[in-house]
Amino acid sequence: MKVILLPVLLLLLLSCSLPRVYVIEDPLTAVQHNELGYIYESQGKLDLAEKEYTQAVGKEKGWAVPHFNLGNVRFKMGDLKRAEEHYREAVEKDETNPDFMNNLAFVLCEQSRYDEAEQWISRALSISPKEEYLDTQKKISAKKASSSLGR
Repeated sequence: MKVILLPVLLLLLLSCSLPRVYVIEDPLTAVQHNELGYIYESQGKLDLAEKEYTQAVGKEKGWAVPHFNLGNVRFKMGDLKRAEEHYREAVEKDETNPDFMNNLAFVLCEQSRYDEAEQWISRALSISPKEEYLDTQKKISAKKASSSLGR
């Protein structure tokens, strides 16, 4: 009986499949994650947008655009400190983009950090005198003036 039981037991042990772990590679590129984030952001799905932009950052660490987009999302969420961090990261990765500088200046202004905001908007305007940058500069000047009157 032992002779028959042993082969049956071996057959049962070998026929059972062990659980397998499958590693699925993310098929999307950094650009695709960024574009998907933009779509979510435009639909007001900020949590999903943030997730996609974060994926884009992870896929292409030297790319500034997803950091800029994360800054925009965090600003819309009311998290000015995190927005500032992402804008700074974007500027650090691309020191020639005036849009990054404009948004950094704007978020600094919203935090009543007018002197630094003025420096950033001046840099943006020295690269490109866009109307939206001039608007940011006017807002910084107006808020700084009203702040000093209130003292």
